[in-house]
Amino acid sequence: MARGKTIGAAPRIRDFQLPDLEVGTIEDLLGGGYVEVLHFTGFDQSLLDLTDGRLEDCLFSEMNIGELSMRNARYIQCEFKQLSAPILDGAGATLNDVRVSHSRFGSADLSDSSIDSVVFEHCKFGWVNLRTAQVRDVVFRDCSFDEIDLQLVKAQRVKFENCRTGALNVERAGLGAVDLTGLEIVQVQGIEGLRGAMISEQQLMSLSHEFAAHLGIKVMG
Repeated sequence: MARGKTIGAAPRIRDFQLPDLEVGTIEDLLGGGYVEVLHFTGFDQSLLDLTDGRLEDCLFSEMNIGELSMRNARYIQCEFKQLSAPILDGAGATLNDVRVSHSRFGSADLSDSSIDSVVFEHCKFGWVNLRTAQVRDVVFRDCSFDEIDLQLVKAQRVKFENCRTGALNVERAGLGAVDLTGLEIVQVQGIEGLRGAMISEQQLMSLSHEFAAHLGIKVMG
């Protein structure tokens, strides 16, 4: 009985409200220090390096960044709106209570990151790398992906709603209560890694050849 409850558990998204924010400048973001209660908007940069920074209660809006580095940075109760970044390097980053909406990313490297209570909504991604990441209580809503890489990920209570991906790699993934029923999937790699996920009957039928190949079954006719 307890196992059934775990399988069907929904993401637990903690709500938050940003306080009144002062206007932030590019200088406020440089140096990898602690930044709080600022609104950054309208930046058009070829490179923005936020490596090792700690940001809390901040809003980022209407920004075009050629290459955005968030390596080993920590974001707590932050919101991103209308952010465009062809290259996002977020390896080792920590996202706690974060909302990302109406944004576009090319290659998004979030490997070895920690993502907890995060909502991505109306976002477009190219390649998303979540290898070896710890992902818990996350919702993807109305998002599209070229490829999602979940190799060696540890994911708990993750849900996709009205999303689509060209490829999904789940080799050696550890999935618990991961709801894929709202994710249109063209191709899956490492299909045994779907253990612990929820899929729809339609998805089961569309992936039947991958399941058969994995089990060594020859489908005739």
